[in-house]
This record gives sequence, structure tokens and C-alpha cells, in this order.
Amino acid sequence: MNIKSISHCQGKGVLSHNNRTFIPKNVDPERTKDNVTFVRQPIAEAYEQCFSAAVERYNAKQKRDDRRIKTSYFENAFNHMPDNHVITAPDKRKSFYEDLVQIGDKSDSGYGTPDYRLVADCLNEYMQGFIERNYNFHVFNAVLHMDEATPHLHIDYIPVGHYNRGVDTQNGLSQALKEMGYTGIDAINKWRIAERKVLEKICNARGITIKEPEKSRGSFAVDEYKKYKDNINSLQAQTEYQQERAEYLDNKIEETTEDFERLLNKKFDLEDKNVELYKNISENTAVLSEQERRIQEDKTELEKIAKKKADVKAVEEIEVKNIPLSKNIAVKKSDYDNLQTLAQKQIVSEKSEKKLKAEVLELKQENQALDSENSALKRKLSEKSGINLTLENASLKQKIGSLEKALDKLYAFVEMLGLSEKLQQFLHPHIEKKKKSMSR
Repeated sequence: MNIKSISHCQGKGVLSHNNRTFIPKNVDPERTKDNVTFVRQPIAEAYEQCFSAAVERYNAKQKRDDRRIKTSYFENAFNHMPDNHVITAPDKRKSFYEDLVQIGDKSDSGYGTPDYRLVADCLNEYMQGFIERNYNFHVFNAVLHMDEATPHLHIDYIPVGHYNRGVDTQNGLSQALKEMGYTGIDAINKWRIAERKVLEKICNARGITIKEPEKSRGSFAVDEYKKYKDNINSLQAQTEYQQERAEYLDNKIEETTEDFERLLNKKFDLEDKNVELYKNISENTAVLSEQERRIQEDKTELEKIAKKKADVKAVEEIEVKNIPLSKNIAVKKSDYDNLQTLAQKQIVSEKSEKKLKAEVLELKQENQALDSENSALKRKLSEKSGINLTLENASLKQKIGSLEKALDKLYAFVEMLGLSEKLQQFLHPHIEKKKKSMSR
């Protein structure tokens, strides 16, 4: 019977090694031509394909320029230019992930053994369906190495998750796995187990039996082992409960964050409206000043008109003579001309005075309306910039305080159960991996 092992683990993610930019010592250059490249896309181009449209959508929703993303998604997320090595972001996300897949070892499947080509065919078939199965992993580099001791796959991918806040499409391993149906603290292990079963089925179809990973109970006696196993099951159940609780709190934090962003956007809207209100007040004040200037000009004009009114006393002193046998009277030519001039001035003055009084009345009414509008705008501004924002900020602080208390209780509960170490492993998996590698 042809029995072999399967190795499916996380790789280092060095694209220059995978693509043979340089030739390491463990590589046979004569066989490099036999390597199979399935995908080779520059990482900068891959990020542009995955996230550029999402960044555009995010920027289009921002009302403030300082909230827009000015660089590429990669630079914004990792504070680094795209690179052929794995870059780790401040929030522990990696720029890409690599899986290393191998069947057997060099003794039963290595170069020169009868199964060397057989395991390569199995890996080739496995890779052909990988992208379709894992639709939330954007595979940008994948190669089957045939020029080392044993055939093996390097699969490099960017996990693509979808979110309700921030940029709607992001690099997110947990979210990508969740969207493909793998959840919980060990989601990545569940996914690898599922992929192992796919590869095992391919191997079985070609006459290869895959042995189970080796397990041991060490030096425990049977009764001790059962007791130990029961304790593990109990701790596992408690861990699952804490995991569900953590997911619940995570959802609450996400909801609160969404509320915070919503309130923040409201704050920005109010600030924009306040700017508009200040602008309106300024414009109305300018109009008021202009109206007052015009009123003053009209008053000056009225005073001039008053000085030009006909001199009644001068008219009374004009000498008038009756014309015999006629109803008409006779005056001197100079008096007649003077009288005519005064009459014309009087008519013009009366008309101008009437018009100016109407204009003054209209300007006063406009001034009253503008004063009322300014008062209303100032009240509105005061209400929006004061009470509303204060209440919203108080509500937000109360929610955040409640969440912090809930998290403190959770940590205390975990510590009481003796699960603090497991929680640290969950929160900081990269540190635990370093410890394990150092202990080896």
C-alpha cells in the first residue's frame, strides 16, 4: 500500500525565492525549467485590482478632504511601498499570506523516487481548483517547485474581506475566512483541515493513501489520560463560550464604532452648516450696513429739498393788478418768471419727498426683516453647535464606557478560569509562534 503524509503549513512568503529571482543552494538549476507557474502578478497590481475601487467609493463619501485616502491602499494600510516580502501592518495584518503544500517526503516522494511525478500531478490538480474553492483569497503568485528535494507548492494570496464601515473592501484574513464559512478562534486551522481533505481525495484517486497526523498520549496511564482528556474538553467548552462572548463584544464594539463615525459625520455636517450660517449672517450684516447708508443719504436729500421749498412770503409780496373787463390779472414779467420757477421747484420737491419717504419706509422694513433673520440664524447656530453636539458626545462616551467595563469583566472572567494564556495566544498568535520556534 502506498502510504504518505501531507504537509500544509504557512510559508515565509518570499516571492524572490518562489519565482527564482535568485538560486539558493538547495535548488538544482538543471531542473528549474520543470517548475510550474500557475499565477504571477505583481503585488502592486494585485492590490490595485482588489482595493482601488473600494478606496474611490470611500473617498467619494468623505465630506472633509483630510479624511480621504491620498495614497494607494497598500501604502495607507502598511505605511510602506508594495514589496515582494511580507509586510506586517500596525494592526498585525500581513500584506499577503503564503501556504506551503507537500505530499510525502524526500525518502518516498523525492527526486529520483518512483512517485516523484505522481505527487507532482496530485499537487497540480489540487492547485487547479484552489482559486475557485477559496474565492475570498486573491491568489497573485503560485508555483510548483520541481527543482528541490521534494515537489511542493507555494501559494501566495491576499485575503479579501467586506465591511460595513471604513473602506468596504479590505485585506482581512478573519473576515475572508468567515465569508467562506470558517469561523472561530481556529478558523485558519478549520480551513487547512478542509483543504487537506480535498488533497487527500485527489491522492486517493491516484492510489495514494494519506496517513493521519501522528498523535500521542505521552506517558499517561489510561485513567490519567481520560481524566486529562475530560479536563481538556471542559476547557474547550469554556473557551468556546468565551469565544462566543468575545465575538459578541466585538460586534458591540463594531456597532459603537459605527455610531461614533455616524456622530462624527453629523458633527462635520453641523460644522459645515455653521460655516454657512456664519456666511449668511455676514452677508445680512453687509446688507444692513448698505441699507443704513442709503437711509442716511435719503435723509440728507430730504434736508436739501426742505431748503428748496417755495418761499411763501416772497409770493405774497408780488404786486398784482386787475385787468379791466377781464377775470385775469397782470403781474410784472420778472415776478411771473420767479413765480413759475418757484412753482416748478415746489412740484419737484413734493414728488421727491414722497418717493424718498416711501424708500425710507421700505428700507426700515427690510432692516427689521434682516434683524429677525439674523437673530434666528444665531439661535439656530447656538443650538446646533452647543446642545446637540454635547448630547451626542455624552451618549458616545457613555457607550464607550459601558464597553470598557464589559471588556474588563471579560478579562477578569478569563483570568478566573485560568485561560489568560490561551487568550494571549488568541490575541497575539505571532508571539506564540515565535516562542514555539525558539523552543525547537
